[in-house]
Amino acid sequence: MNRKEADKKYKWDFSNVFENSSDYKQNLEMFQKKFKKINELKGNLGNKEKFLEYLRMKNETDLLSIRLDHYLNLYNLDQTDTELQELMSLYKKANNEYKEALSFANPEILDLGYEKVISFIKGSDYAYQEYIFKKLFRMKDSFLPYQKQEVINQVSNSREILNGFFDCLSYADRQFLDVEINGKKELINTTFFNTFLASSDPIKDQQNRKLVWEKYYNNVTSKKYSFAKTLEGIITKEYEDARLKNYSSALEKALSEDNIPTAIYRKLLQIGKKNIGILKDYYSIIKDRFGFKDFFISDRHLSLADNFSKVVLVEEGKQMVKGALQMLGEEYNEKLDIAMKDNAIDFYEDSTKRSGAYSTLGNGVEPSILMNWSDTLSSVSTLAHELGHSVHTLFAEASQKYPLCSYPIILAEIASTFNEHVVFDYLYEKTTDKNEKVCLVQNRIYDMLTTFFREIQYADFELQAHELLEKNEPITAERLMNLFKSVELEYGYDLCTNNNERDAYYWPHIAHFFYYPFYVYKYSLDVAASFKIYQDVKKGGSQHITNFLKAGCHKDPLDILKDSGIDFMDEKTYEPILSEIKRLIKLLKELLD
Repeated sequence: MNRKEADKKYKWDFSNVFENSSDYKQNLEMFQKKFKKINELKGNLGNKEKFLEYLRMKNETDLLSIRLDHYLNLYNLDQTDTELQELMSLYKKANNEYKEALSFANPEILDLGYEKVISFIKGSDYAYQEYIFKKLFRMKDSFLPYQKQEVINQVSNSREILNGFFDCLSYADRQFLDVEINGKKELINTTFFNTFLASSDPIKDQQNRKLVWEKYYNNVTSKKYSFAKTLEGIITKEYEDARLKNYSSALEKALSEDNIPTAIYRKLLQIGKKNIGILKDYYSIIKDRFGFKDFFISDRHLSLADNFSKVVLVEEGKQMVKGALQMLGEEYNEKLDIAMKDNAIDFYEDSTKRSGAYSTLGNGVEPSILMNWSDTLSSVSTLAHELGHSVHTLFAEASQKYPLCSYPIILAEIASTFNEHVVFDYLYEKTTDKNEKVCLVQNRIYDMLTTFFREIQYADFELQAHELLEKNEPITAERLMNLFKSVELEYGYDLCTNNNERDAYYWPHIAHFFYYPFYVYKYSLDVAASFKIYQDVKKGGSQHITNFLKAGCHKDPLDILKDSGIDFMDEKTYEPILSEIKRLIKLLKELLD
């Protein structure tokens, strides 16, 4: 179903956030007045009363900023909406002014010293923020003097244009191409792409799959030089920021916010390469099953189930997820009902809608989910994933005050992938149909391989791309293509026919490289962590997940994970997820015999 045809309950309604653009602009003006008022405290944070007033005003202003930002998610429903483009531009400008207005604060607070700051908040309404200041003083060496930070804030608008440029290239300027398959013309949108690669005739349509693959990624390859230049700009910005803030590399800077050692990132890459045989075993099943002499990258998604097709409409999918998550108890399911209510999820695809799926943060605004429902079991898993984020948000906000409820991404993907584990086991146990079992197990293997191994592959490419600049080497479209291809060959793509000869411009499809540098590695770490927690839940009860969800960010992420028995430097942490993938591959082979 196309979004335009859907009932309104399957669409976002943000009228409870702001009634319309006029209301939005009025609140934007209020936001500007608030942060200008905060700026009047400049030079006075050494006074306890003024310091506490600063914290009160900052909390209020932050929460209003979050509401303003939340409303702009509507832009992702139609990236040609000029009115929302205007609001986004206004907000970005105002938010950068906010950063500039507050640029005095951290230097003043750091000059006070940790002990004095803690004495100010002790016994006050803000005593709970002790961890925030502990973190601030830990990162003291990365903060610039006020005058230098003010200059950077003043030019931040121009530095952020690159992200908008990527949006335009990827979405607003996107054009889906047609393809003729067996005499029928088809529009190659995301739904058709995924469906055709999975369910087309393995032998007769092999060349058609190659054609569909190439045309689908034409939106990337036709703009490869623009994407390369955009990524070069983002890498340059990250490199400049790292140097300015006394970090040895962009990687160290990116990981410092969560106090993650770079050794964990590199350990993850080692684990991936060491165990890549698991991924090759899966690809070999597909290749052998259909007797392919040539095995192309576009053949990897073929369904192994014989003539199995299951249409899962939105309402059925919702019930599947609710049924699966019942095992997590009443407290979890109360939050789940809030996350799934009408208008909280925008379900259907549209040509100018952002692809993929995500859940928004809360902080005074109930979380919302963007989906692109494809009537498949895969969409059920995606819905469960995003609901994991939304429920995490609701638990954290109910248990931790702002800003300690704002959990970092390194924890976020644990909540989401945890739900995928639950839903798979539920659906597999419910069905007696062998073909459906094959479909479920294959989808499960694919999801786990992509979340663990493919994200490691992307993390490897991203690190090497950033290191090009750090080594004073050029960043060009051809260089990035060859780099991406060389990394692919280390992660199982050497099984694909002529893979070394094809153009590999897929990397611009990974939006995280542009929006959130050094983000994708977190998926791999977190799916390993979430599977470990899932095993604990099955053995000892739902408190193992709910306690984690309530933690927010009241201490360092690695300390929160330690409470759940997780150490990413210990190879034993990765053994459960790797063993489970091996078990599922063995199960798939048995089901196919």
